Amino acid sequence: MRILCSSLFLWEYSIYEIMQMLLKAGINSVEFWVETPDFWMNRDDETSIVILEEALSMMYEGCTLHAPVLDLNPASINDNIHNISIKETLWCLEIAKVLNARTITIHPGRRSVHRPPVKEDWEKFLRYLRICKNKADELDLKLALENSMPSVSSMCSSMNEIKEVLNQFPGLFFTFDIAHACMQSQEHALAFIEELGDRMINVHVASPDNGKHSPTHHNKNNKVLLALKDSGYDRDITIEIDDKVYPIPLSREDKIKELRDERDYIEKIFG
Repeated sequence: MRILCSSLFLWEYSIYEIMQMLLKAGINSVEFWVETPDFWMNRDDETSIVILEEALSMMYEGCTLHAPVLDLNPASINDNIHNISIKETLWCLEIAKVLNARTITIHPGRRSVHRPPVKEDWEKFLRYLRICKNKADELDLKLALENSMPSVSSMCSSMNEIKEVLNQFPGLFFTFDIAHACMQSQEHALAFIEELGDRMINVHVASPDNGKHSPTHHNKNNKVLLALKDSGYDRDITIEIDDKVYPIPLSREDKIKELRDERDYIEKIFG
């Protein structure tokens, strides 16, 4: 088992500073969101990938990637948004190959309006998946679909929807977001572990907090983590904290301490 951290928790720092802070927190692997500002804002610079490679080389347990999701929607009714969502994911897969990333996590689509998804929405999302999965296979990369935050327009927020999609795409893996599942109930989250544990390759660890991701060590509600341990899960566990859950902005040392405390808490459960 490896403990990682999402780079977006440290979004305001440079790529090198992010890696240094993770190491200070005792974390030796990272889930790098390509939308991390220091990289994202300079991605068209021809040296950006070289700089990212050098920074990630500090992580001796390697990395995973999170594909672009902000402003995007692979099920969008707008063909331009749908197509650029495909283009951005394919771009991320090319980067993942260069970086030798273990996994690339992608998000499901959603209906463009605040209504339940219909057949046309699912057809667009499945087209996105086919194209991206074929590219991942071509590059010998592991693609993982994350369960979405529940809402009227969400796709793949339920265990049954994720399971149905995974069954249509042999070789597609599952990134389990605990906070997303627990927004419905802990029992809902436990069903993912029971039914989809064999497809799980990455787990985003957090507690739900008014639609945001809060550290698990703050509330000590570890029923889902204990079930994950009992299931024998031994792959990547990614700390995913939203710094907006804190009442005031955190300093560099505050963030390092929060990561260290969260890492310690997870290690005690799985130890």
